[in-house]
Amino acid sequence: MTVEPRVDGPLGGFRVLDLADEKGLPCTRFLADLGADVIKVERPGGDSTRARPPFSEDLPHAERSLYFLHWNANKRGITLNLKEPDGQALFRELVRRADVVVETSQPGTMDRRGLGFAALQAVNPRVVMTSISVFGQTGPYRDYKGNELIGFALGGVMALSGEPHGPPCLAAGDLASGMASMHAALATQVALFHRVRTGRGQHVDASVAEAAAHVGGYVVPFYSYHHEKPVRVTHKETSFELHDIYPCADGGVRLFILTRDHWRVFVEWIGSPPELQDPIFEDQDVRRDNRDLIDPYVREFCRQLTKRELYTEGQARHLAVSPMRTPAEYVASEQTRAREYFVEMDHSVVGRYRQARGMHLFSESPAQMRCSAPLVGQHNEEILVGELGLSRDDLIGLRAANVI
Repeated sequence: MTVEPRVDGPLGGFRVLDLADEKGLPCTRFLADLGADVIKVERPGGDSTRARPPFSEDLPHAERSLYFLHWNANKRGITLNLKEPDGQALFRELVRRADVVVETSQPGTMDRRGLGFAALQAVNPRVVMTSISVFGQTGPYRDYKGNELIGFALGGVMALSGEPHGPPCLAAGDLASGMASMHAALATQVALFHRVRTGRGQHVDASVAEAAAHVGGYVVPFYSYHHEKPVRVTHKETSFELHDIYPCADGGVRLFILTRDHWRVFVEWIGSPPELQDPIFEDQDVRRDNRDLIDPYVREFCRQLTKRELYTEGQARHLAVSPMRTPAEYVASEQTRAREYFVEMDHSVVGRYRQARGMHLFSESPAQMRCSAPLVGQHNEEILVGELGLSRDDLIGLRAANVI
């Protein structure tokens, strides 16, 4: 499948040059889903994220990484060696026609290649350059190398993850870099809005560690104001607290019983045990102090029902009961199907597969799944010949020189 440079969508007509690794892929996929013409610029032979599992049919291959397919849908793709002067010159020509450049290299790398913000702005004063790095473009840590683990840890959140007196835990997925990437996407759009008003582009600087600090919610602001360290809470034993997860017939559920009315309804639901009828238990602090009395009733009640039964019955009673779903259960859920979150896509190597659509639904400018992720260098001729004016002989020479 191919995609036209200009398409419908909130960002239709904007062009983005995508130099991102894992730290920036959610950003560029988001912009692509909104209709921007995102051109994935890979090194000759393909981006390193093509080697990231899982792979279709468990066959490791540059065109079979499901990770790459997910994050690079709705994009076109070319290969370009930015370490070579000819590759750098071609990239500058692409920048003349671009609105945004998203890059995730180590701070200073783009400057050394003559592709830093000042150099690109000299080529195109309207270009927005978005840089996503672990620590940002300034400060004493700017040259330190890192990854998701480092950003999550130094952002202050990892210190609160895990059991008290135990080792800290890393959150599942790419929480810190994913948050940094989505904030970068938002900031990029704000920079484009600013350009509408001023006619000038600007440099957007996003930090994974700073995004991790935001993920922690009140934690970092709490310490900055009170100078008190938040403490971890245990999850090994249930105590009828806000964070409790109770085992049920097919997994676990989380309960949120806060108000007096909620408590009364909940007690009726679990069979009105005589020991829990005293109105004194309507006070949340009293319930907390008497968790050893309350907890066995809750555990026995949950153990007899499934996640779905607890969730639907809780909803009917206006109680907050949250089932702990597996990824497989989420994919198969009626809510996911009703919102058509997964769509069927075609790929010339993988074949027919299911692809997550864009994150947001728009009533007036709906985003569409236009194409699967590009093959390595799939649009070299379309872009370098069709748009930059190179000849096919030029492509042969550039390929022989390892420029594309």
